[in-house]
Amino acid sequence: MSSDTPPPPPPIDVRKVARLARLRVADADLAPLAAELASILDHAKGLEELDLATVEPLSHAADLEAALAQDVAGGELPHEALEAIAPEMDGPYIRVPKVL
Repeated sequence: MSSDTPPPPPPIDVRKVARLARLRVADADLAPLAAELASILDHAKGLEELDLATVEPLSHAADLEAALAQDVAGGELPHEALEAIAPEMDGPYIRVPKVL
């Protein structure tokens, strides 16, 4: 092995990855998952070889503008309409759950 070649990565601890991801993995699935994870990591390692010196960083994959509506006051709802959609009424007031 030449000095330019990095040492091979340690084997993937599939149980640990599954535990961190809060996944339950059967013993029979450990070997196939280890192979799939190794393949994914090999692909990611291949991306390191790309020359990205002239590529501008992106904040989002698509050039989107925020589609926000103007915040303008609308008309008032009649009290009866509010009562019809309110979760619970307490006299003239709308009762809502506490938000802490």
